[in-house]
Amino acid sequence: MEELAGKWKYRETYTGGEATGELSLRESEGLLAGKIIFTDRTADGQACMIQETVSGHVEGRKVKLEAMDYDVIHPDTPLHYELDTWFGIRVDDATIIGMSMDAQGVEGRFIFEKA
Repeated sequence: MEELAGKWKYRETYTGGEATGELSLRESEGLLAGKIIFTDRTADGQACMIQETVSGHVEGRKVKLEAMDYDVIHPDTPLHYELDTWFGIRVDDATIIGMSMDAQGVEGRFIFEKA
């Protein structure tokens, strides 16, 4: 399998909304680090752009990423955001699918596709 380093398109649906954006990863000896930037749209029509710094690891086909911190980009109002964790499986060299959970326990389903 190819390395995970590089850019990935990101889509996620979760209870109450959806997110779309891009993940940039670096990989060294199974350890992952990078940033994910996405637009988070809630079911009530509100949207905000979030950037999270992530770290994680890959073990065989299993991929785990955890957000370490976040920034809200151009917020209209003050916003508190809960950090995310993604648990995924590499289905091929260009696709990772899985489940996410934030610090509040909100779960989602995501896909990362190699750009």
